[in-house]
Amino acid sequence: MTETPDRSLLAPESGSFPGNLFNLYFEPTETFPKIFANPRVFLPILLQTALSVLSISIWLGKVDTREFIRLQMEQNPRVQQLPAEQIERIIDAQASFMRIWGRVGPLIVPVVFDLALALVFLFVFRFFLAAEVSFPQSLATVAWTFAALGLIQTPILLAVFSLKGDWNLDPNEVIQANPTLFFEPGDLSRWLSSLCSSIDVFSLWTVFLLATGYSVASQRGLSSGLWGVGIPWLIYVMVKMAFRAIVG
Repeated sequence: MTETPDRSLLAPESGSFPGNLFNLYFEPTETFPKIFANPRVFLPILLQTALSVLSISIWLGKVDTREFIRLQMEQNPRVQQLPAEQIERIIDAQASFMRIWGRVGPLIVPVVFDLALALVFLFVFRFFLAAEVSFPQSLATVAWTFAALGLIQTPILLAVFSLKGDWNLDPNEVIQANPTLFFEPGDLSRWLSSLCSSIDVFSLWTVFLLATGYSVASQRGLSSGLWGVGIPWLIYVMVKMAFRAIVG
C-alpha cells in the first residue's frame, strides 16, 4: 500500500508570476512561500525597469527641464544668494545631465536598488535578529514588493500629473497621500515637510509588505519583520530630515 505524503512536508507550489503578483495585494503571507519556492527575481526586476522607463520617458517628454530645475532651486534660499549668471550655468548643466540620466537611469536603477536593499536587509536580519534568511529570499522579497508597488504607483503618478496639467511638479511630491495634503506649500519647514511626506500610504504599505516577506522567510512572526524593516526605514527618514534641515 502506497503511503500518501504529508502535504505539510512538501514544498509549496510556486504559482504563476501574474497570480503571485496579484495575490501579494491581498494575501501576502500565503503568497511569499510560493514566491520563495521559485523566486524568478528577473521578472519583477524587469517589470520595475519597464515601469521606470515608461514613467520617466513620458515625464521627460512633457516636463520643461529648465523650469523644473529652477523651481527646485528656488526652494533653497542659499541658491538665491548666487549671481544670476551662475544660477543659469547650474540650470544648464543640470538640465543636460537630467536628459542623459533620464535615458540611462531607468535601465540600471531598479537592479542596483534591489540588490543594495536586499543586502542591507539581509545584514539586518542575519546579524541583528539572527534570522535564517538567504540572499535569494531577501532579493525576492525586495524585488516582488517594489514590482507590486510600481504597478500601482506608476499609473496613479501619471494620472495625477495629467489631471493637474503641470508636469514641472516634483514627481516625489505630486502624489500627496500623506499629511502634507492638509498644508499649503511653504507652510511647513523643509525638515517637517520631509517627515510628513515620508509618512504616506505607499511607504507604510511597502514597509508592511517587506516585513511580511522577511517574517515568512525567517519563519517568525510579523512583529519580527516589522522591527527588521521598520528600524532601517526610520533611520532613512531621520537622515532625510537632517539633510533637509541642514540645506535649509
